[in-house]
Amino acid sequence: MQLAPKFDSAQDPALRTLVRIFGVVWLINAAFQAMAWLFAPAAKANFIHALAKPAATVPEGIRPLLVAAVRTAQAVGPQVIAGIMVVIAILLGISLLSGRKVALAARVGIVYCLLCWVFFNGFGFPYSGGQTDPGVLVDYAITFLFVLSVAPDLKSATRGVPEARGRLWEAARLWFGLLWLFDAALKWLPAFMFHFTSQITGVIAGQPAWVAAWLGFVAEIIHAVGPVLIAIVVGLSETVIAIGLLGANQIGSKWLRWVILFGMAYSLGVWCTAEAFGGPYSTAGTGVRGNVLGNVLMYLLPFLFLWVGTLRNRTTEA
Repeated sequence: MQLAPKFDSAQDPALRTLVRIFGVVWLINAAFQAMAWLFAPAAKANFIHALAKPAATVPEGIRPLLVAAVRTAQAVGPQVIAGIMVVIAILLGISLLSGRKVALAARVGIVYCLLCWVFFNGFGFPYSGGQTDPGVLVDYAITFLFVLSVAPDLKSATRGVPEARGRLWEAARLWFGLLWLFDAALKWLPAFMFHFTSQITGVIAGQPAWVAAWLGFVAEIIHAVGPVLIAIVVGLSETVIAIGLLGANQIGSKWLRWVILFGMAYSLGVWCTAEAFGGPYSTAGTGVRGNVLGNVLMYLLPFLFLWVGTLRNRTTEA
């Protein structure tokens, strides 16, 4: 059983709204990048720092690739490359908002996000100290895959457009499930399981007073309940979400809707605790690498695409 939407997805108003929201996110990204890399007093140094930072955390085998990227940026000109990136982000946002050339924007967006993930996120490294998130850019690439599946100008040279849409939609769902499986697997490692409280207390520094007070309260609750018990619940939660997304064709639309609802609620829970509502808020910390107000908050977009798809399937099945 295939769970790709059984409707004219390119004309669906809810999906068009989600695409436009994604466009707004990209314009916000462009604004943050421009403020940090083009208009800040230390714009050139900010860009080089953002590009060089991952080189210190990746394994030795891939470090030369990132070092070469830094040297290339210094030779070409950091602000030239930064300007190109800002323009790309603006064009992606405008395309998604206007509904013009959406398929092209989605294809460019997938490649662009993966390249940024490699060179600005260093493949998500280091996976140590309890880190269990490869970075928001992987989620962005998956969201662009959903966008491509519903693009109004999607063309398929080999098969009909409905079949192409279905394959892309299913691929996006599977990759989203694999992202959650990756996150879940890291949750079961000792670095996370036995140091769970530090996932909350470690992000308090530099937060606004109201966020710091909230996180302190959350840490007290975790300590009272038991950090290891909470960590186990977190690991089980992400494992359930991953299995539900990957096995959607087996469990059906009804159960997938419950997985989606649980995944959205869980993502919001992580965002307002371990991600501290996306803070601390600065041009260097929020938005430059695409993490507009936090990584997990952006996980809501693929969930919402899936939610609309399952609701439309329910309508057609009825």
